[in-house]
Amino acid sequence: MKNASQTERQLGLRIHAIVFVPSIIVLVIVNLFTGAPYWVLWVLLGWGIGLLAHWLSVRHQQAGKPETP
Repeated sequence: MKNASQTERQLGLRIHAIVFVPSIIVLVIVNLFTGAPYWVLWVLLGWGIGLLAHWLSVRHQQAGKPETP
């Protein structure tokens, strides 16, 4: 998304976060009902790192260059 505007990058991050939260909640519920060891923590860690990297890239691009019309 190098050619995407700052608004598009922020929207992508917002969608990523909106999908992340309910998905993790559902996976936690599944994990609790299956009684398996806490595998959901690995999903949370991996996806959380991806979300953090996405946020950092949007923030870095925002600080790096001003928005042009």
